[in-house]
Amino acid sequence: MEKRINLFITEQNSYLSVEGNRLNVKVDKQSKLDLPLINIRQIVLFGNIGISPVAINRCLNENIIISFLSMRGKFIGQIVPPYHNDSKIITMQIKRSEDLGFKTNLSRRIVDAKIRNSISIISKRYKKQFSLEEDINSLQNILERLNRTDSIKEILGYEGSSARIYFGMLSKILNKEYGFDGRTKNPPMDPVNSMLSFSYTLLHTICYSMLVISGLNPNIGFFHEQRFGHPALASDIMEELRAYVCDRLVIRLVNQGYFKKDSFTYTDKGVFFKDDSLKRFLKEWASNLDNEVEIDNAINTNIWRLIEIQTEKMKRSIISGEQYKPFLVMENNLQ
Repeated sequence: MEKRINLFITEQNSYLSVEGNRLNVKVDKQSKLDLPLINIRQIVLFGNIGISPVAINRCLNENIIISFLSMRGKFIGQIVPPYHNDSKIITMQIKRSEDLGFKTNLSRRIVDAKIRNSISIISKRYKKQFSLEEDINSLQNILERLNRTDSIKEILGYEGSSARIYFGMLSKILNKEYGFDGRTKNPPMDPVNSMLSFSYTLLHTICYSMLVISGLNPNIGFFHEQRFGHPALASDIMEELRAYVCDRLVIRLVNQGYFKKDSFTYTDKGVFFKDDSLKRFLKEWASNLDNEVEIDNAINTNIWRLIEIQTEKMKRSIISGEQYKPFLVMENNLQ
């Protein structure tokens, strides 16, 4: 069987329908795409896109996730297939979220993995070339202090400090043409931040979907603050994945000159992809999800499956109380 793909629809006024066992995408009644439902794992619709009720029904039956985003990449919502709806899981999740010891230990492990993965993706290729030894030593010192604390407040502080150092390193290794001087968001104010924010949104939508399908509530988190409208657990689980899944891709695209400054639209509300550049980025993102990755020195799979596996680990940890084992970048993953 052919591998299942992530389908991104960006052409405005497109309409998705189903004919037999195939998904058809039309614009002005002209067919633009036709492919078997069985070959699709996720559909992401950007902006003003229509989809028939029958197509939604068939997607749910085929376990296809449907995500809705604005043209600028803001997450709007999702339709997910039927999932394992066990109230006992949610009850335990709430109980764990009120357990300070569990929250602290899990948060520490998430931030530890995030920092280690940030170091890994930069140090192998760029450490000596850009004289990053001092920055990396600073991150390693934060790791030591992180693993000695039992304070959620201090863990949050260490995460923030490490992020500032890490994005400072990115500013040193990225092509200066893009004007990246550090992280800006809501809105992103340069092309690199635009790519980072957009890729984080795409990763977040996948994490959100996987959690819902697993029977967990994406809004009940442990490290990130629980607030109205924020899927805190989806944010928790993506922290360890950001550097490897998103940042590596952005670093490659920037330093290989895949996009230019004129690939973006500049407004007082932020910097965003132009339509043709958005399509090119999504093509690279989809390919990235199928890249091979090694997990726990034992499992060879792709990035999509990696997210599923980490979600299942989180679920086991919540149910049983066992330590969560975050994803750590292996040497083989950096080839």
